[in-house]
Amino acid sequence: MVRRNGCNIDRKIRQAERYLQQADPVLAGVMQQHGPCTLMRDPRPHFHTLVWAIINQQLSVKAAQTIQQRLQQRLATDLFQPGHFYRVQERSLRRCGLSGAKIRYIREIARRVRCGELDLAQLDRLDDEQVSALLMDLPGIGRWTADMLLMFSLGRLDILPIGDLALRKSIRLHYGLPEQAGFDRYLELAEQWRPYRTIASWYYWAAVD
Repeated sequence: MVRRNGCNIDRKIRQAERYLQQADPVLAGVMQQHGPCTLMRDPRPHFHTLVWAIINQQLSVKAAQTIQQRLQQRLATDLFQPGHFYRVQERSLRRCGLSGAKIRYIREIARRVRCGELDLAQLDRLDDEQVSALLMDLPGIGRWTADMLLMFSLGRLDILPIGDLALRKSIRLHYGLPEQAGFDRYLELAEQWRPYRTIASWYYWAAVD
């Protein structure tokens, strides 16, 4: 998330805010507390965002940021590219904090891009489900990672990353759901936020922060 993607996304977010304020009084209270949504679409290449998402898997924000900074210093780049991960030895990547599994995931995705087996540019032309299916066919990419790319790299406005623990915790606390509530309960509650579940999710993350 670096900068806004022009005025168009700003207009859509303002429209989403007006809709959500009318649709859900609980969410309207959260929105009033946190002010305008500052969600930004990341303009960096999709490969970079995929690497960022893999680094972040099962780590705290601080730990992931540390590993990313070490990698950027080791590779002498701000933007990860497929070729970077073939010019450095695995032990060097491990010293930056990457696990063996994450190194394998990133290298295999990089190989597919380099060989022309994977065209990440096509993601912009696919619908949400098609993007998810393509991404989750990649090694190390699950629903959460696909959702992060859809929200922050592709700017899709109706994504509910229900696999995110912090998001579920925030929703549970605001709506008084039991800790053992299943995903179906969250999905049912979130129906009132369509077609702007991304914006609703942003606000509940803000409430956790």
